[in-house]
Amino acid sequence: MAEQITDRLKEQIKYETERWRFLCLLTVATGGGSLSLLLGDPTPLRLGLAIAGLLATVVLTLVVWRQDRHIMRLIGQISQGDI
Repeated sequence: MAEQITDRLKEQIKYETERWRFLCLLTVATGGGSLSLLLGDPTPLRLGLAIAGLLATVVLTLVVWRQDRHIMRLIGQISQGDI
């Protein structure tokens, strides 16, 4: 029974890690796209989109951090045997 729970936790860690990678890529892409908007002529639309993108980058960074903490908690459950 404990082995099944450990296997389930390992699969959940794999899933959460893939989700973390996706969020990291999304954060970098959003931040890069937002910064690239600032390289052209500063129109109100470009500035608005750049600010929205940079705010989204901050939010995504917080989500990535929470995801990382969650993964570390799951790994701690396996290593401590809290099954």
